[in-house]
Amino acid sequence: MEEKAQPSARSTLPIILIAALLQGWGLYGLHHALDLRVWPATNFAWLIALYAAVVIAPLTVELLVKQARYRAFWLILLAVTALFFYFGWHQGATHPGLEGRSDLVGENFEFAFPAGVLWLLMLPFIQGRLVTGSWRVPYATLFAEAWRNKLVLAEAGLFTGLFWLLLELWQMLFHMLSIDFFRDLFNEPLFVYPVTSITFGIALHLIGSIDRLTSVVLEQLLNVLKWLAVVAGTLLALFTVALAVKLPGLVLTGQHAIGATWLLWLVAVIVLLLNAAFRDGAGLRPYPALIGNLLRFVTPLTVVVSLTACYALIVRTQHYGVTADRVWAFVVAGAALIYSVGYSFAAFRRGPWMSRIASVNVLVALALMVTIAAALTPAISPARLSANSQFARVLKTPTLNAEERKGWNSPYHYLRFNSGSYGLNRLRALATLQNHPEAARIRQLAAAAIAQQQRWMPTEVNTPEELRDILAKIPIYPVGRILDPKLVDALVAQMSMRGSEFAGPPCSPDNSAGLFVDLNDDNVEEFVLLRLADSPVFEYHNGIWVRVGSLGHERGYANKWPDLRDRLEHGDFSTTTPEWKLLILGGYSYRVEPTR
Repeated sequence: MEEKAQPSARSTLPIILIAALLQGWGLYGLHHALDLRVWPATNFAWLIALYAAVVIAPLTVELLVKQARYRAFWLILLAVTALFFYFGWHQGATHPGLEGRSDLVGENFEFAFPAGVLWLLMLPFIQGRLVTGSWRVPYATLFAEAWRNKLVLAEAGLFTGLFWLLLELWQMLFHMLSIDFFRDLFNEPLFVYPVTSITFGIALHLIGSIDRLTSVVLEQLLNVLKWLAVVAGTLLALFTVALAVKLPGLVLTGQHAIGATWLLWLVAVIVLLLNAAFRDGAGLRPYPALIGNLLRFVTPLTVVVSLTACYALIVRTQHYGVTADRVWAFVVAGAALIYSVGYSFAAFRRGPWMSRIASVNVLVALALMVTIAAALTPAISPARLSANSQFARVLKTPTLNAEERKGWNSPYHYLRFNSGSYGLNRLRALATLQNHPEAARIRQLAAAAIAQQQRWMPTEVNTPEELRDILAKIPIYPVGRILDPKLVDALVAQMSMRGSEFAGPPCSPDNSAGLFVDLNDDNVEEFVLLRLADSPVFEYHNGIWVRVGSLGHERGYANKWPDLRDRLEHGDFSTTTPEWKLLILGGYSYRVEPTR
């Protein structure tokens, strides 16, 4: 089918500017709502949904503006916007506990990245439909549009970044003259959002208006990349040989000797570089015969690498359960395996070089679109799958292991902070669990996790008996000293209080020690529980031990613990009177911080 005539660049500029302006004002409005904590910032379902729509809809208009005169374009735009609005709604509804803009970005990157990938995968099919009038789009069109989109977006991003560097130079030059008007202006959100959106839109217009230049840049890029396939093929061959030596032991021991991440990166690089050589399939011989045949022979080795990555992920999942990151890793591993098997068949098929790559690419793209779209809904939501897995892990192994006691990677902590409302609902179910041999312990740990308000709070919850056992194992200095029962009672009481626990990981013989030392020159020893975090100080007063404060420490203390422990063993510790006195002004006190 013949392609439709394209409008002139001049006629599309107003549409781009309107879309960019609406996007800029939309982003500013959401920023303003967050600052004032008013709707939609008070309803995260609406907030994330509106963010998704405000980002996706204008960008889609700007990239597809040449088809804006067709009714099908606006219908497709409406459908795409509604789809991503729903994805954002689901994300916001299942992750309602965000506080502050930094948390908003961090918590939703796991949503934004796959949503962006899905949008990029969808665009070539949409563009092909608008250009040809049919959903059966030729591979050459899909290839050209997919690479062009990424190149144009990257160039527009670079242009926008350089624009802001120029503004930074602008405000710095005037700042040197004590003129801060431009510094204040360029930092205003009312300026930042609209100007950035308009700049990016203008960049897309300028780049899109010179398709011939974009084609030349793409041609140069692909010509360079295709020769890197020779290096990548050599790496693949050598690595697979080395992997084959380790593989029997890897399988027999049931352990993952290497991480799946780098294996998947290797497959991804091979796929990228082979596509740079294959392009749209029009070139029958992208390489000399010898090099082309060698690449054919090494391509099936990607199957070994992909299967090993899948195995490594399965082993990791068996030990630690499903997490959201592992769900996405399985999606990537599945795509890598399909690519590997498909490209292996293409390598030995008679005819033009790797001629079946085109059908494999379309198949993987469609499969990824369906999978990612489903993962952004309750159907196979990574948050839901991980919550179910960590819930089952708790029922199977209720007690925290040594690694989980030292940090914040227990299943209880994951359910509380890493799987949204799905995890919180599962955690509430654990807090009321009845028919289980360890039901009481599970309820205690689940309730403690629910009570946590910050990620960094300790995950571990110990019974008084367990705390006494821990304190009995902690080394006490000077050597030979012991904890008397009243001090143990005071320590246990303090460590058992919810909401006033010591910050940092739970106490253990590996990160804590007790020290009796006179800290206030009253000839009576205080007790310090030296820890990786703040160290509480107890004083014997009127027949009981009471907590009187904490000892702070310099940064990097945790890394120096082995050295500090050794010095305690040799009695290398003392107290000293501060060189500088405190300055007291009414109820305020100041201390001198010496210049270093």
